[in-house]
Amino acid sequence: MKIAYYPGCATHGLSKDVDIATKKVSEILGIELVEVEDWNCCGGGFLDEYDEKAHAALNLRNLSTVERMGLDKMVTPCSVCLQSHRLAISKYDENKDLKKEVDTKLKEAGISYQKKATAEHIVWILVKDVGLDNIKSHVKKQLTGLKVGAYYGCQMLRPEKVMGFEPAYNPHSMEDLIEVTGAMPVKFPMAIACCGFPLMGSNPKGGIRLAYNVMNSAKTMGADILVHPCSLCHLQLDVTQLKVKAEFNLQWTMPAIYVTQLLGLAFGLSAEELGISKIAQRVLKEKGII
Repeated sequence: MKIAYYPGCATHGLSKDVDIATKKVSEILGIELVEVEDWNCCGGGFLDEYDEKAHAALNLRNLSTVERMGLDKMVTPCSVCLQSHRLAISKYDENKDLKKEVDTKLKEAGISYQKKATAEHIVWILVKDVGLDNIKSHVKKQLTGLKVGAYYGCQMLRPEKVMGFEPAYNPHSMEDLIEVTGAMPVKFPMAIACCGFPLMGSNPKGGIRLAYNVMNSAKTMGADILVHPCSLCHLQLDVTQLKVKAEFNLQWTMPAIYVTQLLGLAFGLSAEELGISKIAQRVLKEKGII
């Protein structure tokens, strides 16, 4: 299976461990990830609010590159990047004036979008194209005894009309992948709430509060660790871990790892190979996983 791969800025930079784990797991599963040539930032979360035409043009430039690569599917491990590209496609399809202006911009750059390529999440590819039974056949180590909070965040699911893979308010893909590893998925009320990353630049206390809400909700329901599907959630829930602990005077932590890091552990890869943080490693050691 050959798929265009769009890492996005966060995955390519501060969340490099997400990139590493996704590539290692994809290789084991027979997925050939071909990085999109000369890809650009999707502008997700800010540019679409400021200039939706520029936003659409940037995202469709990436997809037009995928088409020129001879591929029709672009996968990303980042929910923000996913939503950004799919929103651009949706607006391009529905707004004739925007479509005309975007086509003009792309033409000026010597390219065009033929509507043959689309964007999908790595979770979708794993569940739909690879298949749970196929994934299970590669499991070498059952993660028995590990209680995993299945966190979706907000942007892989909504708006449901644009994302369209599963019900926005009753998803199950993350639980399905957790179960394959032998771990126990834990549902919790804040599983589809925002992690707070968008607030960290303008209102860091508010952002930390939202991160705490997610962590505390999972802890209350008995989770040992969070597993998530987004490079920016990864930054928020992993990097702010100690800030949350200090702000709320907590005696516990709620480590967060990316979904392909969890799969990688079940496939027999080491925590070091997968770039799993020291905070998460401590919990995994306590549970006898590593």
